[in-house]
Amino acid sequence: MAMASIAAIVIGVLPVRVHAGGPSAADYRKNDGSGAKYFNLRYDEDFRYFDEQPELRDSDFRNRLKNIHLGDEWRLDLGGEFRLRLDARSNQAFGFDRRTQSTKQNYRWLLHANVRHGDLFRVFVQGVFNHVEDQDSPFEPTQENRGDIQQLFFDVRFPGEDVPLTLRVGRQELSYGANRWVGPLEWTSNRRRFDAVKLFYEHELWNIDAFYAKPVVVQRNQRDRWDEDVDFYGLFATYKGIPGHGLDFYFFALDHTGNVINPNGRSGDQDVYTFGSRFWGHTRPTDGDGDRPQSTCPTCGSGGRGAVDYNTELAGQFGHSAGDRIQALSWNFDLGYTFDVPWKPRLGVGFDLTTGDDDPDDGTVGTFNQLYSYNNVCIGLLDLVGSQNMYMTYVGLDAWPIENKIKTSLVFHSFWLFAEEDAFYNAGRGVNLRDPTARSGRELGHELDIAVEWIINPNSSVWTSYSYFWTDNYINNLSPGDDPQLFLVQYQYRF
Repeated sequence: MAMASIAAIVIGVLPVRVHAGGPSAADYRKNDGSGAKYFNLRYDEDFRYFDEQPELRDSDFRNRLKNIHLGDEWRLDLGGEFRLRLDARSNQAFGFDRRTQSTKQNYRWLLHANVRHGDLFRVFVQGVFNHVEDQDSPFEPTQENRGDIQQLFFDVRFPGEDVPLTLRVGRQELSYGANRWVGPLEWTSNRRRFDAVKLFYEHELWNIDAFYAKPVVVQRNQRDRWDEDVDFYGLFATYKGIPGHGLDFYFFALDHTGNVINPNGRSGDQDVYTFGSRFWGHTRPTDGDGDRPQSTCPTCGSGGRGAVDYNTELAGQFGHSAGDRIQALSWNFDLGYTFDVPWKPRLGVGFDLTTGDDDPDDGTVGTFNQLYSYNNVCIGLLDLVGSQNMYMTYVGLDAWPIENKIKTSLVFHSFWLFAEEDAFYNAGRGVNLRDPTARSGRELGHELDIAVEWIINPNSSVWTSYSYFWTDNYINNLSPGDDPQLFLVQYQYRF
């Protein structure tokens, strides 16, 4: 791993990229009097506060599906989601696919039930059905699911309700920190989930999780099942003792016993160990009730007007891949300022770096493994670039022309390879392009993302965006295609 190269890039280059979020505002909507708040992780919702405010439950017919009394302390919540997305792309494969144009409609249906007995015990079950229309490409495991169990787990506080230590067992979504390495992948129709055992502790100063999991693989004509070749486990801790700021510490281990091909071209077992830390926060409290960040990117703090928000994360990887040693590094930094003027504009800048392998014959793999990342929200809506062998800078602007209703976002990213000898990877850890001569340069290109979101009410939102990628020397030297583009319109309804 060339540490000097890292320093040279960080010091010598700082063009532009900014946070391009996906349609995620449902997590951050203010309470408009309906009484209901919906979250990206639906199992985080808790409507027992309707016991204290019954008028809120009666104010909307959908709220009557929440906090249904079953006797004693038993409560039942029912909910779901419908999402329709029109997705029109061009030149997504840089000219190496005959389908240079692709227009399709993605449909997602989710239904769930949450039964709990106080804080002592609960069962959460969620079903999923995803469908794609007007698609002429092969089966897409990230977009299609003909009906299956999305989540099914139970929680139990085995020491008793007064001790905030919970055991969770079953199929579940995992989300840690800024989702850089572990996230549910909301951007696709099929949200990522695991068959897992998790033990978590929630305290005034600390949240601590320990988990063991196996990723669930979507099957086209049979029930989804876990990947028998993969074991994923780790520890994640968050310190909350500094008002307005947070500290994350984590360890993730990925053991793959299948025939994995490493960046040096060798195949075999893989053991990847990731250690990292994240420091994030803001300089002033948020506006209003404080449940909506100013930026659509989850890595940023929620600063409110006239506030600085920041996020920085550093991670190292070690282990072995097909007999080669792993030595890799990742570092990112984000800085934003929200102006105290109408529309509450937020200007953000930052960079993102993940190492690559600069010598395929030295017995060391320098390519950072992005694990189970949800990095789409910060590395471009086109999903062309993954968090492996990459350096990126950005600048962007968010604003609210109509407060809490209409949000706009403008983001410009610039991308380079970290190591010319390594491949250009996509968001799914696959290889876009590779130059065996290492003579095509480092410059990948630039992406512009323009997005508008209309939050109709706490249940409904419409998102539209346009993205364009200007290819640079590396891609132009290796591919025959034109510049990729994406136009997207999405409607989402939650209850």
